[in-house]
Amino acid sequence: MERFDMSFQNKRVRIWFALVLPSVLLAVLLYIFLPNEFQFIPTLVLIVGLAIYYAWVVLDKRKQRSNK
Repeated sequence: MERFDMSFQNKRVRIWFALVLPSVLLAVLLYIFLPNEFQFIPTLVLIVGLAIYYAWVVLDKRKQRSNK
């Protein structure tokens, strides 16, 4: 198993901060300001943000594996 570098030199950490962190902040703000009947929207924002991130991780792993 390869070592994980938790710094901004790591491409996955940068993408996480660019995709997941803003979606979490947006979801928190939406939870605060949306009425009760629209509380499912922040959950969808989180699911979409995480799905995009993990799809990118899988595609990046495939790309790295094919380049070796």
